[in-house]
Amino acid sequence: MKKRNLTLLITVVLAALLLGTVSSAVLAISGREVMENVDNRDDGQTRHALMGMDLIDSSGQVRDRVVEAWSKKIAGEDDLNQTVMVFHEPESVKNTRFLQIENQDTDDDQWIYLPDLGRVRRISGGQGGDSFMGTDFTYDDMKSREIDDFTYKLLKEESFNNYDCYVVEATPKNPADEQYAKTVSWVTKEHFIPVKIEMYDKSTGKLYKRMIVDSKIEKVDGVWTVYSTVMKNLDSGHQTHLYVKDRNGNYLLEYNKDISDKRFTQQFLKTGN
Repeated sequence: MKKRNLTLLITVVLAALLLGTVSSAVLAISGREVMENVDNRDDGQTRHALMGMDLIDSSGQVRDRVVEAWSKKIAGEDDLNQTVMVFHEPESVKNTRFLQIENQDTDDDQWIYLPDLGRVRRISGGQGGDSFMGTDFTYDDMKSREIDDFTYKLLKEESFNNYDCYVVEATPKNPADEQYAKTVSWVTKEHFIPVKIEMYDKSTGKLYKRMIVDSKIEKVDGVWTVYSTVMKNLDSGHQTHLYVKDRNGNYLLEYNKDISDKRFTQQFLKTGN
């Protein structure tokens, strides 16, 4: 079973991309059960969204981008997805295209097409810690994870941004395979959507990055949906704001529409069609 971890952000925005005091009562759900509910949440068979991607430096200066993304469950693999992203603006990144194919029991496949190079390049395992297109997400952040590769601890229950949440700590069983020492997620009890995720540096053990959902959670086509998230690097002060954009006055975000499998190919990366 795959766990949609940090890319849940991109997946949550696409799909809708991965935690007071402790109650004196016995908690009725375990940390693993919370994350299983996150993984099993309905996010549609297909997703399509137009997104703004603002890169904000520590002084507040913004570089804005426009990205369109499509995602579809792989036939016969209900817990695996294929996702393609196309950069439309600005001109410096226009027609850059990224493809990810999730795999069971092995790392996901990732490729990127850079117009200046005119060819498709595979993202190697050694590049997993590199920034994705100058954002605060790495290529590893984009990948899915096996839920069995982590141990989970329900730390407490508390409110965050007016949502009652479970707070769950996830620690990798094989630390060498992961870029973070641990993550802590605030998961809504009503929707099982992470609305806050803290990522801890593997070398120092200190809090390194924080992702926060800064929009309401609403239903679109019957699917609980998030419209806006922010990922911040606490060391550099740089942050990435990812949000659903409108086209012709309407938000472009839809589920369960037909998407051709041809879109999720290296040929599409090369040609855009």
